[in-house]
Amino acid sequence: MHEKSDHRFNARRRRALFLALSAAFVLALLGPAMAARTEPTASATASKALSLDAIIASVVGREPSMISYAARAVLDIRQTNFPYLHPVLNGMQYYSRPGLTIVDLQHVPWYLNGITKIEGATLDANRWPHCYAIAVEQRQSGYLLHMVRKIRGEVDHIDVTVASSGEIPHIEWFYHNAGDHVVLDQLYENVNGYRVVTKQVSQITLHHIHALGTSTFSGFSFNLPVPTPTPTPTEPLRQCDN
Repeated sequence: MHEKSDHRFNARRRRALFLALSAAFVLALLGPAMAARTEPTASATASKALSLDAIIASVVGREPSMISYAARAVLDIRQTNFPYLHPVLNGMQYYSRPGLTIVDLQHVPWYLNGITKIEGATLDANRWPHCYAIAVEQRQSGYLLHMVRKIRGEVDHIDVTVASSGEIPHIEWFYHNAGDHVVLDQLYENVNGYRVVTKQVSQITLHHIHALGTSTFSGFSFNLPVPTPTPTPTEPLRQCDN
């Protein structure tokens, strides 16, 4: 009985670490299969005057000659509560337009056994109006998009800061589970003539796991064939899962 309890505890811990790891890479953040549809709130639909279409076009149209890239990825994630795990993971990140990403990890520690690939489409701005009811607020350096999930899942809403250049320097995920919250900051730099994310810093509170994550990307190779995520399911309730 004791051995079985330890196995269940380890399984829960691996699941929690998986959520934190995924959050640090801004991938696979939107939780498991979705439940019932919810109607957009009034606050999420009140303001469209600042042209949401134009803002999304600036995100999707940024760096139009950059079709894809591959880069070395290093994730340093430090858990700040028990059991104070501190994995440093190496792998490759693959990006393809309009916002599809895969991270392949190598040599993961035993407590992350089986977690070697993270893929997602969270940054595909074309999907946002389909998945979220979006309100726009103008800010000094760009816009804040308050994006409420149309289909209920673990995530309630996401606040996305979009710069006037179409870059996304800051994202926050707010979950239905009280206290669960992820903050991500992204640093863009010029690499071979392209503005790309070279560093991400995350503050993560998920399922009783508190962690700080730093992801760095280097050694970029542009416009080459790269792996792409598994196609989105045709089932409408699952099209916004990632």
